[in-house]
Amino acid sequence: MKQKYVLVGVDDTPESLLALHWAVEAAGGRGAPVRVIRAYLDEASRWPALGVEGYVPPPMPLDKFQTGLDDAVRYARDRLGYDGGSGWLANSDPATALLIEAGNAELVVVGTRSRNKMSAAVLGSVATSVASKAPCPVVVVRGERRTGPVVVGTDGSLDSEEAVAFAFEEAAGTGEKLEVVHCWQPQSDHHEAIESTHQLLTDWLAESLEPYRDKYPSVQVRASILEGRASTRLIALSETASLVVVGSRGRGGVAGLLLGSVSQSLLHHADSPVAIVRRHKES
Repeated sequence: MKQKYVLVGVDDTPESLLALHWAVEAAGGRGAPVRVIRAYLDEASRWPALGVEGYVPPPMPLDKFQTGLDDAVRYARDRLGYDGGSGWLANSDPATALLIEAGNAELVVVGTRSRNKMSAAVLGSVATSVASKAPCPVVVVRGERRTGPVVVGTDGSLDSEEAVAFAFEEAAGTGEKLEVVHCWQPQSDHHEAIESTHQLLTDWLAESLEPYRDKYPSVQVRASILEGRASTRLIALSETASLVVVGSRGRGGVAGLLLGSVSQSLLHHADSPVAIVRRHKES
C-alpha cells in the first residue's frame, strides 16, 4: 500500500511559506513525506471565453512557478530526506489541484491571512473549499507553529468524536497538553437547574474521554464545560493554543459540502491554526 503524505499548497505569499513549514514539521512527526502543490491557470485557455478572437497571449512564465515549487520541495527534502518531498506544478486553480491530490493524503495544509471581512473572499476561494470537500483533515495555518495546548471542541456527535480522536493523536505526537471543551448555553435562570445540568455534562464528558485516555496515556488532558457560544469560546482559547480542532458535519443544501458556522467562524477569526475534521460515511 502506497504511503500517504501530508499535502500542502504553496504560492508566492508569506502565508504559504508558513503552511509549508507547518506541513514539513507535521510530516516529520508522522513519519510521512510531504507533497507540495503549486497551481497556475493557463491564461491562453481563458481568452476564447472572454470573446477575444485572433489573439494569442504570450506564454505563461512557468519558470517562476517551477522555481517556487522546486524551492519548496527542496525545503522538505532537506529536512525529511530525498524521499520526503515531491511536487506537482498543476495547470489548475489551487483548490481543485489540492482536492485532486487529497485522495492520497492523510492531512492537507493550507495557509491564510484571513482575519477580517476584507480577506474573507480569498479564504473562501481556497481554504474553505478544500476544508469542506477534502477526504481527510485539513489544517488552515495562520502564523508559525507555536507551543500551547491543542484545543478541541466536542458536542457528543459522531462528527466531533473524530475531531477528538484527531486532537488526541496530535497532542500525543507533539507532546502538547490537550484541552477538550464542551460549550453550552443554559436555557434556565434557576441556579439549581444550571448546576445540575453542568454536573451532568461534566460526568458525560469525562466518561466520553475514557477510551482516548486509555489509548493515549501520555497525553495530559483537561476537560471543561464552558457556558457560551462555541465559536466565541474557541476563538478566545485559540489565542494561547497551538492548534484548535473542530468537527464539521456541514450544513446547507448539499450535506457535507458546506462548513458549519463554528468551523467558518474559526477559519476567519482564530488566532491559531485550525484543523477541520469532517466525518465521512463508510461506502
